Amino acid sequence: MGLWHRFLSWVRPKPPKLFNLVIEPAYALKASPRNPYFQGIERLARDTGALGAFVVQADGVVRLGRDEALPTRHARLMLDVYPNPAAIEGRSVADYANAEAPRRIPRATLVLDDESELFLWFEGRRARVAGAALEVGKET
Repeated sequence: MGLWHRFLSWVRPKPPKLFNLVIEPAYALKASPRNPYFQGIERLARDTGALGAFVVQADGVVRLGRDEALPTRHARLMLDVYPNPAAIEGRSVADYANAEAPRRIPRATLVLDDESELFLWFEGRRARVAGAALEVGKET
């Protein structure tokens, strides 16, 4: 079955690439970069692949690397603003909309250079994003 899946992935059309996304760490509080907890969060964000240069596809999949033919957008991942630390650490949070629902892994918020937002989360080892910036990228 593995050979068949590889063949299908090669034959199926791939979602178009929208833009390069460079995600950099940022802090809301001046003292946070010196705080050992937030230093650990930044290290973990780098290790898990939440920081760096990526290519964003139309389906929201984020792949490591760059494509020189695409425009580049810059984003800040505020490491000391809730729920970003919980999302990076993989902690679960209550679903406030439904108290009966099970706890969930939050999505991290990325603030783009035009002040729009993308939401970042991981499905296994694969990073994904969602938000209005994807729709804007599809129009260009």
